[in-house]
Amino acid sequence: MHHRIKGKIILLSACGWVGLTGYVGQAQVVERGLTPAANTYRSYQDASLNRDSGLYQPLNLLNDFYPSIEVHIAKHDNVRRRPEFQEEDLLITAMPSLGYRTNFGRHKFYAAYNGTFTFHQDLTQEDADEHGFNTKLGLDLSRRWDLELFGSIGETFERRGISGSRDFSSFGNMCIDCGPERIGYRTYGAALIFGRKIGLVQGVLGYDYRSTGYTTNNLDDLENFADSRDRTSESIHLDINWQFADRTSVFGRVQKTDIEYDRRDNDLDSSQVNYLLGLRWKPVNSLSGALGVGVTRKDFSNPAREDFDGSVYYANLGYAINPFSNLSINASRTIEEPGDVSADFYESDLIALGWSHALTPRWSFDVYAKSINDDFNNGRRDDFFDWGGELTYAWRSWLSASLYYGEIERESNLEGIAYDDRYFGLKLRSDLRHFFKRSSDENQIEPISFGKVTRLEAVKPKGRK
Repeated sequence: MHHRIKGKIILLSACGWVGLTGYVGQAQVVERGLTPAANTYRSYQDASLNRDSGLYQPLNLLNDFYPSIEVHIAKHDNVRRRPEFQEEDLLITAMPSLGYRTNFGRHKFYAAYNGTFTFHQDLTQEDADEHGFNTKLGLDLSRRWDLELFGSIGETFERRGISGSRDFSSFGNMCIDCGPERIGYRTYGAALIFGRKIGLVQGVLGYDYRSTGYTTNNLDDLENFADSRDRTSESIHLDINWQFADRTSVFGRVQKTDIEYDRRDNDLDSSQVNYLLGLRWKPVNSLSGALGVGVTRKDFSNPAREDFDGSVYYANLGYAINPFSNLSINASRTIEEPGDVSADFYESDLIALGWSHALTPRWSFDVYAKSINDDFNNGRRDDFFDWGGELTYAWRSWLSASLYYGEIERESNLEGIAYDDRYFGLKLRSDLRHFFKRSSDENQIEPISFGKVTRLEAVKPKGRK
């Protein structure tokens, strides 16, 4: 019985659910199905009011290489998410990654490559690939001070019909078959950290730079605005965290971001200030979470543009019903840069629910549902509903297989952009590290992607003690 219980706990960890670990992140539910607010590269995950300090990841890995790959094979009813008619197709997606972690004396270094390759059976013009390189260096300056330097460079693509995207008709008849838009990006920054290794109070002074360029800009009828969404941003932020109990802390953040568009005039350039007050807590082993509420003020250089001054928030809660069953709740409101060239910004409200349950030491399932409401300042409103489920079999500690099903629907007050897509498929996932690790290793730490890691304990094959 002891081994059965242990196996179920292991399986929950292998499936990426962290309700038992005390850290509750947006990725639990939000990254499943429809991509939210993704026009600015990683804008949702990196938005100042959503990022819950990643200072402890991924530099807490063992010194080693971390290869992994994930493959999806799915049949879609409407693979391009077209509003006027549906196009069925088989979509194959391969996502390889390779991370490397090492030490230079007291200092820590991590670098990673992440790729995505999509292949369509019929609509081959939609095939696309992305490549990203990320690096992070942690300098141990003294007992009280640390300095982290980080950067990334890459090229990705924007899937049609995502949250915040422009309407399909903007492509024009000549560019409907041009394929998804490609986006080049580069980022770098630094964080000076005080008190991470000692004391109950920690402080972070950080700087971030981000450049995003749409390298195709397939706007056809709007080709005069081809560079209107290319932009750079610089931000500086100050974070304070006070841990006043064993597993409870309060934190605050002030951040100022300047956004500059690469266009003939500067009427979209803006300055944005965020204020946030939050709480992280774990009152009992079965419940943990993070809550932040704040205000965002966005002022445009052009006084004719509509400024924004309003509330923002995020909430992440994880509850373990029992050692085999976990609930996750995510909710947020953020201000985003749009893909729609006729809008200046939009508010994105999200609520997401997820449930994960282990049936046996090897079998588990999880279901999720989420709603996204995007309100653009030009009056456009998009309402998304997205849900799905997945049944997973942990074949080995290094290999899992899943059957999954999902549905995405978008309604809008803008005519001709509503769509729905239903899909089902097979997912295979392997960390590949099994082929390189020593047989004496019992507990390993596996990165799913840069900046997001999870512990994975070996599931022992039947017949072994």
